[in-house]
Amino acid sequence: MRKRLIRATIISVVITLMVSGMFIVFAFGTTMAAGVVSDLSYRTLDYDATFTTEGDLKVTQHIDMKLLKRKDDNGDTKPWKQLYQQYTLRSDNLTDISDIYVRNVTDGTTYQEQSELTMPNEVPSDDAWNSDYAGHWYIADVTAGENNAHPYTPGEDALTVTTPGSADATQKTVEIGWNIPATESADSLKFDVSFTLHDVATQWDDIASLQWEPFGKSNPVPIGTVSGTVYFPDGITSDTSWGWLHTERTSETRRAADGSLKFKAYNVHSGDYLDVVAAFKATPNDTGIARHLSGDHLDALKQSEYQQEQQWRDKQRTMARVRLGIWIATVVLGLIFCAWGIVAVIRSNRNSKYRGPIEYWRDQPGISPASAARLIEVVEPPKHSRPMNRELTATMLSLAVKKAIAIYPGPSDMYRGIDMSKATPAGLSHMIDADAGKRRAARITRTVVILPESIDGVPNVGQLGLSESENALLNLMIVISKRVGSPVFDFGQMKRACKDWEDGYLELDKFTGACDIEYARLNASRSRGWQAIVAGIFAGLIGFGSMMSNAILGYAMVGVIIGMPIFFVGMFSIAGSAAKELTAQGQEIAGKCLGLKHYMQDFSSFTDRGTADLAMWDWYMVYAAAFGISDRVAAELAKAYPQVTDPRWLDDNASDSTLYWSYRSHSWDDDARYGYGTQAGIQGGGLAGQFGGSSYVPSFSDLGSQLSSGFADITSTIDAAAPSSSSSSGDFSSSGSFSGGGGFGGSSGGSGGGSFGGR
Repeated sequence: MRKRLIRATIISVVITLMVSGMFIVFAFGTTMAAGVVSDLSYRTLDYDATFTTEGDLKVTQHIDMKLLKRKDDNGDTKPWKQLYQQYTLRSDNLTDISDIYVRNVTDGTTYQEQSELTMPNEVPSDDAWNSDYAGHWYIADVTAGENNAHPYTPGEDALTVTTPGSADATQKTVEIGWNIPATESADSLKFDVSFTLHDVATQWDDIASLQWEPFGKSNPVPIGTVSGTVYFPDGITSDTSWGWLHTERTSETRRAADGSLKFKAYNVHSGDYLDVVAAFKATPNDTGIARHLSGDHLDALKQSEYQQEQQWRDKQRTMARVRLGIWIATVVLGLIFCAWGIVAVIRSNRNSKYRGPIEYWRDQPGISPASAARLIEVVEPPKHSRPMNRELTATMLSLAVKKAIAIYPGPSDMYRGIDMSKATPAGLSHMIDADAGKRRAARITRTVVILPESIDGVPNVGQLGLSESENALLNLMIVISKRVGSPVFDFGQMKRACKDWEDGYLELDKFTGACDIEYARLNASRSRGWQAIVAGIFAGLIGFGSMMSNAILGYAMVGVIIGMPIFFVGMFSIAGSAAKELTAQGQEIAGKCLGLKHYMQDFSSFTDRGTADLAMWDWYMVYAAAFGISDRVAAELAKAYPQVTDPRWLDDNASDSTLYWSYRSHSWDDDARYGYGTQAGIQGGGLAGQFGGSSYVPSFSDLGSQLSSGFADITSTIDAAAPSSSSSSGDFSSSGSFSGGGGFGGSSGGSGGGSFGGR
């Protein structure tokens, strides 16, 4: 059971990883098709921003970007040389940018100021760029376009403050950039960029407020994760400040202990925006903010944000509820099938094991060798050989023990002129001993002799004591002998006779059918593995379907979180279940089979062995073949009775036993590589492999040398699906959306409107 479960776990992990690879390729391809993938992207973007009493915003960015290799119009590699961010100055919300600082965190270099923008294509070589321009930053006025840029001097070129909606409002676009050494690609390139945004706030009679937009709809650069903290002036707490986050992406918001606003947004696409609306309680006498508007504004701000949030939540609620319902249904159905599969795996493995008191059994188990081979497969599945191999091998040996057939070493022409129905093994071995050529030939193949008792009349239980499976195999061998034209034939002749036998598989099916009927009559096991397989298939389909559908809908990580575990458990259920479990009657029979197997494996350790045990060894070897332990059993017999390795003793005492050729043939080969039942045995002729191209290759080889982002999407969807709550008209939110629930798709167009890029 443990081995099966370990093997099932390994198989499930491998399959899950393969499917994960396919899913990643699909999700990546879907993202590319949606136009989200860019040769320049920000892996993470983290902000530290401080709202000052002068109405400014001091900003530090911690950027981790990824640069992909790109080509120019001629197909040549075009290195990256310049990275930049553009912002819109407007006299009514952002008048100037100053105090610029750029540091390459990756290599520890602090960049120096450069007087003006120089385009990379204006520099003749990478070496010239690296020596004269790399390691510098610049700020330029690019209102007329990057190819018509003008120098920008903070302070001198600042706009004059105007109030929102003023007819005198003006604007311009400035670019902050930094030149990097020519770089073909970079998986992670980190920078710290700091600056001060001036006059972003407006002072009202009761509060100071701002709407800051770190990046706007014009930004073409996708961002994996955006996070940030907005600090208020000293003395401002969560009771005297408010904040809202505007974004259509999945986001998280919260308040820190000091009252600062913390936000995080995931999977930002090109064209997405993010705005922070913030306010703190202050009068005109408390601040030095240059932009003033009269009147109290807090209630109006709260009401506006509340209405925007409610409109957004209402818009998202229906789809969120549908999406959440699908996720819940997926999880519930997945859990049902996973639970069913796990229970079925545990139950099938437990019930496939023998749980009785029998430890050793010295007699025959009371069932045919073919049935024993099948039953042992239920309690101890084989690692390599197939049950058909064991059934044929053991049944063939059983026919030899019951004197229905005889099996001799070597090709049939080696015995030409000898009446094989009356030949004695000792006499044949002496003949082989006397001729080196015959000794070599004896190692190549085997000769089967259909004895007269089998040919005369129809063999049955009354005549030869054959079981149904033994009778079916004997009939098969008789049919083959007729095709050969002789009751004495070797495996080479059998192979040639069966080569073009198109209906041969039908004769082989008679044997397998007899084995089926014989085993079914025992009522020793029943099939229960289908339960785990069915549960596993449904769990696998649910898991895979969840991954793919969520990827299409843009929630790939939710697909991973929900679908991957369900898919893994489904694969484990399929691979880990036992195909059959023992019945009450099967428990008794399995105890005898396992007890006999253990007895044969430990035979040399018993001190109370006797003549009866040695007399049973013909049958022991038959069942050893059925159990697939022939090598071990043969070694145990030789340890217990060393005389079986003495050719003279064998001639005098065991020439009438099937053991005879197993040990007698070792005298012809010192290294004991060949013997009765090696791969030159039945495998040499390929018994079942002769019948119409059947895939079965039974042999004596079983006898060895002798006989053959996701959690955030979930929580935001749950929040969005929640019923709309009403608020009193006086206080719409104590601290805005940062009191919980994440951001919402409110208004855009705040101070900055950042747009990022690279050249």
